[in-house]
Amino acid sequence: MKWLANLARWFGDRFLPRYRAQFVEDLPDHLRKRRVYLVGEEGAAWQAALLCPCGCEAHIQLSLVEKDDPSWRATVHQGGLVTLHPSIWRIKGCRAHFFVRRGRIAWARDSGIALPTGHH
Repeated sequence: MKWLANLARWFGDRFLPRYRAQFVEDLPDHLRKRRVYLVGEEGAAWQAALLCPCGCEAHIQLSLVEKDDPSWRATVHQGGLVTLHPSIWRIKGCRAHFFVRRGRIAWARDSGIALPTGHH
């Protein structure tokens, strides 16, 4: 039955809405699904934030400051689609490990959760 889960994930990746960037000066109190908030000024964001895509709704905040360790890079593509690099791995809670690539979630095989099919 693993093939059925893989098939559902494949279809979900193609038809569910993608993650898009939203530039904000301050992080809002309530984050929206499938949104990556880039905090700062357009072109000079210092933080990225999103809800965990596994469905646990934990707030994930990532430093975009290059000298910080760890730090991530955010790339905004045409249409506002976003890529975050490197992968995001929660070490507490759900232990989700995933990539955000051009607005799509790609789950790492070593993720600490059962790979979801409907939360991309």
